[in-house]
This record gives sequence, structure tokens and C-alpha cells, in this order.
Amino acid sequence: MKKLGYIILTLVLAACGSNTFQTEAGTTVTYLQKGDGESPVDSLVSMFRIKYTTEEGEVMMDADEPMPLKIDPNNQMDQGELFNVLTKLKTGDSVEFSLTASELFEKTFRAPRPDSIAADSKIQFQITYVDQLTEEGYYEMVAKKAEEAAAKQIVVDSEILDKYLAENGIDAQKTESGLRYVITEEGNGNFAEKGDTVLVDYIGKVLDGDYFDTSNEELAREKGIYNERRAQQIGYDPLEVVVGQGRVIKGWDEGLLLVPEGGKATLYIPSTLGYGSRGSGPIIQPNSILEFDVEVVEIK
Repeated sequence: MKKLGYIILTLVLAACGSNTFQTEAGTTVTYLQKGDGESPVDSLVSMFRIKYTTEEGEVMMDADEPMPLKIDPNNQMDQGELFNVLTKLKTGDSVEFSLTASELFEKTFRAPRPDSIAADSKIQFQITYVDQLTEEGYYEMVAKKAEEAAAKQIVVDSEILDKYLAENGIDAQKTESGLRYVITEEGNGNFAEKGDTVLVDYIGKVLDGDYFDTSNEELAREKGIYNERRAQQIGYDPLEVVVGQGRVIKGWDEGLLLVPEGGKATLYIPSTLGYGSRGSGPIIQPNSILEFDVEVVEIK
């Protein structure tokens, strides 16, 4: 019986031991779930879901979407203990472990440690190795997600624009992309084509909100957005734009082709045709709908 008990105990200990591993530096990593996938390959993009908290449980990071990282198991440089752990994982693995704050910030982040976090305090990690992708596959995934997000956002923007235009009695034309526009002066009837250079006078604002830019100095001063640096570097003159070539936001690329030379228009630009989910500066927040008054001064 003693021998049988010894065998059972040995098996239990072995089973427990298989749920952890140690790095060369001594970090103990505990498996929450073991995957049966592949180890990191330096030419592929590894996707990790990462959460880490302070000793007190304050969340420092909890990524909704998997993070892309390039992991090179053969890299001889000291990238810090966090990367040492990541090189040991396989796709499908979910693990937890802790690192000292000094190790994490100095060795991995190579950044100053916040004064509020003690050097020897433990940062608790939970990491899941989600997948490995080729670079092409990764960028295809990113593009697909962006398209899906834009498709949802254009529905939201359209509802906001339709309500705004109706409430303000504005009869705007709508293009297939979702751009709305109103021609306020007809001009001479000549229209720019893709690749043409046009001179544009404009003033832009967030829909029903603050002005953020203009090519007209008088308007800039009137709206409180005059910029001395702009005045010195490019001046307050009609802006030279090559249209239809992706050099400006999509709303301009499309909208300026609809305004005749010498004509004026107001463009109502959904965020998907503007600065999208990234926004631009303090005024143009993510998913901001834009309103531009434009004049196509000349087609070159």
C-alpha cells in the first residue's frame, strides 16, 4: 500500500508540475489553458491578448483586441522577461505570471517607472496566445475589420446627418458613398477630373460644432482659429489640391469633383470619408462628421 501511495503521490506532483514552467531567469509561469499550436516564428505576426494589473488589482492594460507582436526566439538581445515568457508559449496557450515593476519598465518597456508603483511591486499578467499570421494575413485582417467598422459607422453617421439636415431645412444631394452636398453657387460649368489640380478656398468645422481650419485669413480671425505658424509657412491663400488621388480626405476627393470651377458648395462629410476612428487633433474627435464650405477658385 505504501508503494502504491508513493506512486499516486508522484503522479499527482508530476501533473501539478506540468501546469507550470520556469524561464531561465526564474519566472514561474502557470498555465490556465494549454494549447496545441505552434511556437513563435520571427517571420510571422503573433497575436496576444494581454491583461496586466498592479499588486492592488488596478488594471494597467486589458486589450479588447489581440495585440500584434513580432517574437524572435533566437534574438540574443535582452528584451526583458516578458518577451522571454512569450517565446516559450504556443498558440492556444493561456498563462499567468508576475514580474517586478522594475523589470517590466526598465527591461521591457525601457521607460521610466511611474512614481506611484514601487520598484519591487509585482505586476500580474494574464496572456493568451491567440494566433500566428503572415504579415499579409495580418494586414488583410486589419483591412477587413476596418471595412466592417466603417460599414457600421456610416449607418450611424447617416442617421445623424439626415436628422441634422432635416432639422435645419437643408436640401442636400447624396452620393453613393454617403457624402451630402449643396451647391450654393453654380460657377462656370467646368468640372475637375481625377488627377487635376484645383485651387480651393475653404472653411471647415465639426458638424454643428467648432471650426478647426480655413484658407481665409479674415475668416480665421473671425472664428478664432488664426494660426501664426500657418501664416508664415503656407499663408492664408487658396489651397492647391490634386483631386481624386487619395492625397486628401475621401470627402474632398469626391466632393471637389462635384463643384464647378468658380462654384461654391457645402460638403457634409461622414466620418468614414473624413478622419475616421482616429480623428485629427483636439477638435476633430474620432468618428467626427465634418462640414466644409468650399469654393473651387480655379482648375489648373
